[in-house]
Amino acid sequence: MKRNTILALLLAFVSTTVAQSWSDTFYDALNDDNLALQRQTLAEWQQAMPDDIDLYIARFNYHIGQATNTSSVIAADSAVLVINQAIRLFPDRLDLRFGKTYFLGQIKQWQPFADEIIQTLDHSDRINHRWQFPNLNGGGRELMLEGIQDYLYTLADEIDNTDKPTPGDTAIVLHMRRIAHRAAQLFPSDITILKHLAYTHIALADYDNALRHLLRAEKIDPNDPDVLDRLVLVYTKLKNKKLAAQYSQRLKQL
Repeated sequence: MKRNTILALLLAFVSTTVAQSWSDTFYDALNDDNLALQRQTLAEWQQAMPDDIDLYIARFNYHIGQATNTSSVIAADSAVLVINQAIRLFPDRLDLRFGKTYFLGQIKQWQPFADEIIQTLDHSDRINHRWQFPNLNGGGRELMLEGIQDYLYTLADEIDNTDKPTPGDTAIVLHMRRIAHRAAQLFPSDITILKHLAYTHIALADYDNALRHLLRAEKIDPNDPDVLDRLVLVYTKLKNKKLAAQYSQRLKQL
C-alpha cells in the first residue's frame, strides 16, 4: 500500500459542502505531504465542526501519516486515541472499528489488534449486526464477517512455523483462537471461522480439539478440500491410519 494512501476504508465521506471543501483540501495536502496545510485545515475544521465524524477520520489519517513518516510511537498513540474518541461517539460505524484494527495490524500490535476485533464482535452481537458504513445499504453482517475472516488470515500469515512454533508464534495463535472462538459463537455455521479455530489447535498440537471443530466444519460442507486435508493430518497425528486413509481417498476424489 502506498504510504499516502493511508487507509482505503477511512476515506472521508462528508455530507455538507463546507465539510467537503475541508476534506478535499486536507486529503490533497496529505497526498502532497504538505504538513502545514494539513494542520491548518484540521484546525479550521475543528473550529467550525468539532463533532464531524469526517474530521475525526481526517485527524486519524493525519496521525497515521506522522507515524508512518517518522516511526513515531507518540503519533501512533495519538492515532489510536483519536479513533477511540470517534468510536465512542459513533459506536455503530464499522469503518471506524475496522480502520483502527487495520492500523494496529500495520504496526503489529497484536494484543490490542485482537482485543479490538473481540470488541467489534461483542458490539455486533448487541446491535444484531446492524452496522453503519458509508454508502452501505444493508449487508452489514456480511461485511463485518468478511472483515473478521480477513483479520484471521492476517494473523495466520504472521506465523512462521506451526511445526515448531516460537513463543511469538504461540502468542499469535492464541490471539487467533480468542477471535475465532468468539466469532464461532456468533456465526456457528461459518466454515471459514471453524477452519481457523481448528488451525489454532493444530498449531499447538491439540489434535482432539482440532478434530472436534473440523468435524463440525465437515457437516457444513463435506467436500471442502481444506477441511478434508486437515482431517487427514489430524487423524495421522492421532495415529488413526484407517480414517486418515479414508479422508485421503475422499480428498483425491475431489
